[in-house]
Amino acid sequence: MSRSKTATAAVLAALLLAGCPGGPTKVEIPDPVLLPDAGMASVGIDLPAVPSVIETTTVEPMTGDSPADRSPLLDIMVAENRRWMKGLGSAATPAYYLAYQITDSRVVNLEAEGGALTTDSDEQDRNLDVEIRVGSPALDNTRVLSDPQTAGLNDPLTRHGVMPFGTDKQAISNHLWLETDRRYREAEQALTYVIQDQQTLSKKSQVPDFSSAPAEVFVGKLAKLEYDKAAWVARLKRCSERALRGKATRGTCSVVFQEITVYFVNSEGSQLQQSFTSAQLAVSVGVKAEDGMGLGRLEQRFGVTPADLPDDAAVDAMIKTVTADLDALHDAPLAEPYVGPAILEGRAAGVFFHEVFGHRMEGHRQKDETSGKTFASYVGKEIMPTWLSVFDDATLTTLNGMQLNGFYRFDDEGVRARRVDLVQQGRLMAFLMGRNPIEGFEASNGHGRKQPGLPPVARQGNLVVASERSVERSELEKMLLEEVKRQGRPYGMVFTDISGGFTNTSAFGPQSFKVNPTMAYRIYPDGRRELVRGIDISGTPLVALQSIRAASREVETFNGVCGAESGWVPVSASAPSLLVEKLEIEQSYIPPDRPPVLDPPSIKAQGKAQAGTHGTHGGAQ
Repeated sequence: MSRSKTATAAVLAALLLAGCPGGPTKVEIPDPVLLPDAGMASVGIDLPAVPSVIETTTVEPMTGDSPADRSPLLDIMVAENRRWMKGLGSAATPAYYLAYQITDSRVVNLEAEGGALTTDSDEQDRNLDVEIRVGSPALDNTRVLSDPQTAGLNDPLTRHGVMPFGTDKQAISNHLWLETDRRYREAEQALTYVIQDQQTLSKKSQVPDFSSAPAEVFVGKLAKLEYDKAAWVARLKRCSERALRGKATRGTCSVVFQEITVYFVNSEGSQLQQSFTSAQLAVSVGVKAEDGMGLGRLEQRFGVTPADLPDDAAVDAMIKTVTADLDALHDAPLAEPYVGPAILEGRAAGVFFHEVFGHRMEGHRQKDETSGKTFASYVGKEIMPTWLSVFDDATLTTLNGMQLNGFYRFDDEGVRARRVDLVQQGRLMAFLMGRNPIEGFEASNGHGRKQPGLPPVARQGNLVVASERSVERSELEKMLLEEVKRQGRPYGMVFTDISGGFTNTSAFGPQSFKVNPTMAYRIYPDGRRELVRGIDISGTPLVALQSIRAASREVETFNGVCGAESGWVPVSASAPSLLVEKLEIEQSYIPPDRPPVLDPPSIKAQGKAQAGTHGTHGGAQ
């Protein structure tokens, strides 16, 4: 792990959107069977033909091309790439593809807790990734081995190539040479495993291992991170002090500013220089409940620059939201297991779709024999209501006025970003593709993504759920209560915020998902709402998607980062609020813990002045 990633690990964990697919136990999984679409008539819902509101701004990948700002680094990378490809042409094991990616990163991390600064770091890294392919596009060193016990033998090793700063030609060339030599020898050995594995198979896949792509040449201006450190430190101290309200025993405010420049060169002729800044603000509070459950509330905001982040008045509103919610959670009862109708409000619906649907749209999962391939055989078939469509578009910069985290111009395999219509009117149409072909989808659509040091795979960017039929949010709740009555349930559920979740796409485990609600309410037939805690939403994707019965006109966005095989990448998920006919709710794990024996010092010191205000509710989460 590089220094910059170490500095931001805590923040990334707080912004987790998705877990890495996996599952250690091998079980037999039957072929998935789609349930017949119940149709709107079966639940007495007639949605008006009014689409959900989605207004976007887009940046075409070539916008801002500035050849005059080209770094000498690109020329050094091009020269060494060509030298290697010429030399390997006559090698015993020829290489047919070679790519270099150098990532310059500056990460500023400032964090305050309880009015005092706890983290102050400003670190820079330069990392080199070398991707080399030997064999042929039809069969090369990257093919996944068929035996799960040996499937990782030919995986590229996770390693950051050591790179010096600056543009000294001899120093840069030398490090490119050394790392290319290491990677080439690894690729040679990996190809022998692949060939041996292929000889044992009775049925060999005819799908190639690599797809070519047009050469892209783009030079973006070098971004410059600018911020007033003293002012931000003062703001964070004040913010974290004000966050210690009500029952909160932990109040944390933090910012992460990044300046990233990525240089990419490959043997097809692509030469890319992409540079950008990003900024994120987090306000987090926590407390431990009397039964030992750790409670927390987080609100976060994102921007391109520090100036895009909320002003003091907006931060105060964030503090008010998280502290009020935490007070309510502290007094809320534990929920019980439940199956019945529910509403997933906008941001919660976005996370739900990211987990239940989005990860299963990543193309490489349809090819890997160790994957469940949930939707591989359903191209052209209905998998959700016909008034729903889903697309992923990394060229979007905003949606309904909110900046989107998943914007990029070119992916980490040098392919231009573009919109991909995954579902049109309920029918599955496409998958998110990197340069690893699958049957029926031979070319990349610009979704090969990764963090430095890991091989790229198909990943989500800006996932958007759109509805052709929708109702006002207030009508959605009336429909929920009608469904509660129809099913004979004592109450329905409303989820207003989900912190994250994970999904299993491995064939060695159930094709299930679990998402972690932060704010969950029971809503009774008389309209009364009751906040509850200690639950997770679980289920299987085929049933869950077919259970959607209505959508709101308002569309909200969840911004965050997603972790999977290729590391952490920024993403967004946007969706209307959704009425679901049946969701399964499980009790979450509550540790066998107890609150601290004494109150925190700040509360004890204020005890006489604020007698009875806080009580003995426990310490920090």
